[in-house]
Amino acid sequence: MIARLDWRLLSLLGAAAAILLLQLLWPTAASAIWPPLGFVLFACALFRKELKQYDWAALKTARFWEPAFFAVTQGIMAQAAGIVIVQYGLRIPPPPTVLSLSLGVVISSVLFSAILEELIYRKALYGWFSKFAGFWPAAAGSSALFALAHHNYSAYLGYFLLGLVWCRTYRRTGDIGVLIAAHMIFNAVAMIVIAARG
Repeated sequence: MIARLDWRLLSLLGAAAAILLLQLLWPTAASAIWPPLGFVLFACALFRKELKQYDWAALKTARFWEPAFFAVTQGIMAQAAGIVIVQYGLRIPPPPTVLSLSLGVVISSVLFSAILEELIYRKALYGWFSKFAGFWPAAAGSSALFALAHHNYSAYLGYFLLGLVWCRTYRRTGDIGVLIAAHMIFNAVAMIVIAARG
C-alpha cells in the first residue's frame, strides 16, 4: 500500500511546481525573489504548529551543527565531483548565467530557496518515497528531481550527488532544520564563489 501524502505537503508540492514553471518561463530577478518568499510564508502558515514545537534550543548545540557542517562539506565535495566529471571529463560547458547577483537574488537564494528546496525535495518527496520504496530509490528519485529543478544541465550530476548526500543526512538526523541550515550555508558559499568569478 502506498503511503498517503499529507495535504500540506501536497499543497507545497503544487506551489513549488508553479514556482518552477514561472521561473522557467520568466527567468527574471523578480521571479527568483518573490515566489520563493511567498512559498516560505505559505509553508510557515501551513506548519505553524510544528514551528512552535520545534526545538529551537538545538541551534545552540553541536548535535545540530555537526551534521549540518557534514552535509555542507560532503555536499560541496559531491557537487564538485559531479561538475568535474561533466564539465571537464565530458567537456559540457555550463549554460550562460541568466540573473545578475542583486541583493534580492542573493537573499532569496540563501534564505528562501534553501527552505523551499529542503521542504520539497527532502521532507516531502524523499520522506514520502522512503515510506514505501526504501532509502536508495527515494533518495535517487528526489535527488533527480532536485537536480532537474536547477535548470543547469552541466551541473545535473553534481546536484544529483548533492541531493543524495543531503537525503543521507536527513535520514540520519530526521531534522529538516539541519538540512535547511546546511543548504543556506551551501548557497551562501556558492554566492561568494559566483561573485568572486565575476
